[in-house]
Amino acid sequence: MSKRDYIIQKCFDCFVKNGIEGTTTRDFCAEADVNANTLYYYFASKNDILIECVNFGFSQLENALFDALKEFDKSSFDIFPRLTKIGMDFAPQMRFLYQAVSSPAYEEYRDDQFKRVNAFWERLGKELARRFECPYELIKDHIYEIMTLLSYYTLWGSQDMAAIQFNRIFTDFKDAVQSYRRLKDVN
Repeated sequence: MSKRDYIIQKCFDCFVKNGIEGTTTRDFCAEADVNANTLYYYFASKNDILIECVNFGFSQLENALFDALKEFDKSSFDIFPRLTKIGMDFAPQMRFLYQAVSSPAYEEYRDDQFKRVNAFWERLGKELARRFECPYELIKDHIYEIMTLLSYYTLWGSQDMAAIQFNRIFTDFKDAVQSYRRLKDVN
């Protein structure tokens, strides 16, 4: 890992722990074990650090979800509890990411980030459609429900409510895929 990437990771950890306004240059330096000159050698401002940390955070979530997909059989519905756990475990990081993309400091980058996030969810949906051998259009709404539920869970933190909703979404997803397969087999 490069020094710059290491600093980004440590700054991300600071933002997750303290929030945007609660994180100082001193916090970054202490967490990354660098001095301010080194920090500002790599980044022109706290805003630049924020942008890099948002990109890092979304990449971490994307990598975790796609790595989990590799652990399961092609069309195993057992993947869903693992995806749920990743989403729920990632809640503190997601709180920071939502805080960041809604911050005035991030405003000029917001549209690009939303495009990247939406593209990520679409890639995830298309990968699931490929795995379950069904049309993306059949499961697209379920993917958006998952995305929305992760957002709500991240903000409100009710694990019990999220579990109930995740189970409903995944049951509906499974029913849709199995119905599609039955119809496909009949034809």
